[in-house]
Amino acid sequence: MRAALLPLVLLLGLAAVVGAAEAPEQSVTPIVPDVEQRVEAVDTGDVQHVERLDPDQMQRIAAESNAPVRRGLATAGKVVLGVIALGLSLGFTVASILLF
Repeated sequence: MRAALLPLVLLLGLAAVVGAAEAPEQSVTPIVPDVEQRVEAVDTGDVQHVERLDPDQMQRIAAESNAPVRRGLATAGKVVLGVIALGLSLGFTVASILLF
């Protein structure tokens, strides 16, 4: 019996709040421009240049050497950056807990 009574009370309370909070009447005022407006076509001219791509040329890969030492340094840099970001994040978290 009580389980069915609670949703009924909540529903009646919600209906009373919605009924009491009616929006005030609004009016619309048209705005008339001082100067007539017109639409003018824009001459595109030579704004966009399109070239046909050669599929064979798109498949070529530039010869770039990615030495193991360079890859290792790049990975080490990413790890160092991650550790610094973690330290900053934890530092700000601890500071916000202690100061606020």
